Amino acid sequence: MFKSIHQQSGLSLIEVMVSVMILGLGLLGLAALQTRSVMMNQSAYYRSIAADLAAELSDRIRANRTPFLASSDADNPVALPPDFSKCVQNSANKDNIDCTAQASGVESYLVSTEMTNWNQFLRSQLPEATFTLVQASGQSTGFYRYTLEISWLDNRSASSVASQTATYSTVIE
Repeated sequence: MFKSIHQQSGLSLIEVMVSVMILGLGLLGLAALQTRSVMMNQSAYYRSIAADLAAELSDRIRANRTPFLASSDADNPVALPPDFSKCVQNSANKDNIDCTAQASGVESYLVSTEMTNWNQFLRSQLPEATFTLVQASGQSTGFYRYTLEISWLDNRSASSVASQTATYSTVIE
């Protein structure tokens, strides 16, 4: 008697289709991960620009405050340095700065020039950028402390329209 044993060799069509489907899902997941990574990278880039711009404004404020600090002593008190928080973005055109609330004089011109230059740089670096600069509480030394908040459009990382604005806040002393 002759008995035939049938052994299977190779893969069946169903096994190949399942393998291709698993590989395809893995590649789709990898593509989605790459897309998300690019979006988060752009958001991080914008945030680093906002931090650099905040540091630059801090330096500008400190540079304009230095002559007042150097000339102040107990016997001859001097006036406070110019108040940068009195310069605001124009509500109609965010590219323009309004410093009319600033006291007149050379310091007013310097503050207006510094804020206009900084605002132009801000608007050129971040999309739809706006800022608010307000005096912070606790003026212990008689010189101004500020809270700076920079906002910009970051529609890459947000899924809804309401959460497309990103902000960066810091205190300038």
